[in-house]
Amino acid sequence: MKPKILIYDLEVTPILGYTYGLYDTNVIEIVRESYIMCFSYRWLGENKTYNIALTDFPARYKLNPHDDIDVVKALHKLLDEADIVVAHNANRFDNKVSTGRFLTHNLLPPSPYFTVDTLTVARGKAKFSSNALDKLGQHLEIGRKTKVKHSDLWKACVDGDRKAWAKMVKYCNQDVDLLHKLYLRLRPYINNHPNLANISQRPDSCPRCGGTHLQSKGVRHTAVGSYRRFICKNCGAYVRERTQEKGEYVKPTYVNA
Repeated sequence: MKPKILIYDLEVTPILGYTYGLYDTNVIEIVRESYIMCFSYRWLGENKTYNIALTDFPARYKLNPHDDIDVVKALHKLLDEADIVVAHNANRFDNKVSTGRFLTHNLLPPSPYFTVDTLTVARGKAKFSSNALDKLGQHLEIGRKTKVKHSDLWKACVDGDRKAWAKMVKYCNQDVDLLHKLYLRLRPYINNHPNLANISQRPDSCPRCGGTHLQSKGVRHTAVGSYRRFICKNCGAYVRERTQEKGEYVKPTYVNA
């Protein structure tokens, strides 16, 4: 079974409320909670990025343009299918916003999935001047966000501007395309990456990408033993045998080094 890896990004509205000031102020009353405007996604291994927006459900959008239940149900279905989800700031934003909207609309949890948060990986593994998706894309020379940003578009989208909606979809799609490239660049460095060999039930494959071309690369020493080490010729990750060498050949299975 090939693991299903979902790469996704959300676009949400601000909270609408009353305040007495612009900065460092309390919201006196919330008029409308934040909701999901749209999201883009692609499955790893596929070449197409998709977007699902409020405007894709014209009957409900005409009745109430702020009701995101159809978008949320579509997102829930995708997360339910995924073995692993990838997002930039997934742990603090995308996954939590998604869960909040599932609870709001009285949906049961999607089936459990692993998460790869590329923001957490970038912060934990390297020192960059900025860990923002756009800045990382430029620094690593893999692309950048669209010039028109979410902050330029959300108000017009909330007001029903169809041209703004088209630009928002393009913006969100580009974020996912950039995130896809960033994930692949970071993947060899993610030592705690979900083990694809276990998920796919192919123990002789790379636990990081599922590749089967592994080249011997010395020995990995740990506190409890020494293990043969390999490098994956597909993704560049280092892995090691799960079983300790005992002088006799045992068909190897691999874990992240």
